[in-house]
Amino acid sequence: SIAWPGAAMYACCAAALQRLTALLGWAALALASLWWGLPAPLVCTAIWLLLRPLASAALAAGASEAIPPWLSDPWGLCAHAFCRVHGVRIYDAADAPPRLLLPGVLHFRGAVLMNHRSWGDFAVDPAQAHAVVIARTAAIAATMLSGLLGVCAGRVLAISRSDTPCWAKTAREDLARRCRSHKRYLLYPEGTRRAFDANADEPVPLRVGGLKNVYESGDAALVVITVGKEKIMDERRGRVSFSSRLYRATSEPLHPSDHSTLDSFLSAVDDAWRDAWRRAYQLRHDHLEHEWSEAPLRREVRTAPSESLTRCHSSEQLRPQPSC
Repeated sequence: SIAWPGAAMYACCAAALQRLTALLGWAALALASLWWGLPAPLVCTAIWLLLRPLASAALAAGASEAIPPWLSDPWGLCAHAFCRVHGVRIYDAADAPPRLLLPGVLHFRGAVLMNHRSWGDFAVDPAQAHAVVIARTAAIAATMLSGLLGVCAGRVLAISRSDTPCWAKTAREDLARRCRSHKRYLLYPEGTRRAFDANADEPVPLRVGGLKNVYESGDAALVVITVGKEKIMDERRGRVSFSSRLYRATSEPLHPSDHSTLDSFLSAVDDAWRDAWRRAYQLRHDHLEHEWSEAPLRREVRTAPSESLTRCHSSEQLRPQPSC
């Protein structure tokens, strides 16, 4: 075989372009992380201080029925701003418009159990569940001023998994007491981010500790699986997205009072988790399939006017001209 003379140069240019793309991805991720970690919380707090009195005055005057969830506190405003800037769209059905807030969640009281994928979860999940989130002190420190704002606003519950010079290990009973003071609290029963595991797209056994607290407290549990969150901020591959489509599936609320033993409750949660996981991934498949099936129709609609115009123009040319 005869080698193409420019093959080596093409391969070199392709490799250089790939390295440049990766470098730009890491730079964009670093800038986005710095923005949301340092100036964004200050900007969102200033905006909240301006808008919240206006919303309260409108509520008092009867012009509105309630304070919107995104304006409940400055950290909530920051989380919703994150979702807006990064173009987060969450679909609950293949033929339904996207929405951020989980349907009916404002009437739910208890624990919201969500899958954990990446850094972006700490903004997207509390925004869609309108709940406080339980986070390790290391994760709070990594998010800088955003994490501090969340703690000050009462929207982040800091825990420590081990004894450190600054923090003592959080006792399970202490965490349960702190969760009881909130209407909704967010748990990641997988225990860690799993977007980059070998079996990342498969459900795994859940950790018992947090679920045991839920059972003993008598709080209802709501399973929520959201597919695609790792595409927003991919801290392992150095990527950040400003247009992210996510797919969500939820379970019916699970009540500990319906189960006589902890093992029975854990089994029900595991079954609901696996079922919601399957439905969320199936929703993504159905939505993409629906989109692909609609693509030829959209192309036909776009080309139809020009084809009609061409036919009319041709008929005008073929029409006999009046004689003088």
